[in-house]
Amino acid sequence: MESNEFITEEQQDLLKELANIGVGNAVTALSSMLEDQKINMAVPEVMVAPLQDVPDSFGDPENLVAATYCEAECPVMGLVLVLVLPFEAAQKMVERILPDDSSDSNEMAQSLLMELGNIITGAYLNALSFMTGLTFQASPPRLGIDMAGAVMGTVIAETKTVDDQLILLKTELNVEDNGIDGSVLILPDSGSLKTLFEHLGTF
Repeated sequence: MESNEFITEEQQDLLKELANIGVGNAVTALSSMLEDQKINMAVPEVMVAPLQDVPDSFGDPENLVAATYCEAECPVMGLVLVLVLPFEAAQKMVERILPDDSSDSNEMAQSLLMELGNIITGAYLNALSFMTGLTFQASPPRLGIDMAGAVMGTVIAETKTVDDQLILLKTELNVEDNGIDGSVLILPDSGSLKTLFEHLGTF
């Protein structure tokens, strides 16, 4: 995937700052969810990418993934935030957090994944609010489990995303030294990427 051909070096630095603040927020929030377990989180790669190229960034577009997503709006723009995890990694998180006698419950597993997505995307949304001074109203999270290409198609259809560029934040989450690689996507609505960059860096 070709990355960051659409943005300036200054905008790249703003996205890195967003990623750093988002990671800090996420670790703080996850600590309460995972109690005393050791948590490390990093964002090794930040880019603006063409929407059609994103499924390939998860490996094979036919790989099974779990994605939680929500819509967030403020008076000047709308965004969709998505957390994408490889399905096997999502299963490991469920098994780690849920009690042994409930880890096989499909309903509880789905609820936990939505809560995990809500925490992580909410952490980045709080970072956006801090950096832009804007207040976002977020919808309840939704969950999709399917092949990467199909999940992205569902997100785009359900949220009516029409812009062809998005912000891609690769994530590395380590819980008690068990690593999980995922991605946080920020999809601006039509024309909002420029508006977002105009408001970033005002903190």
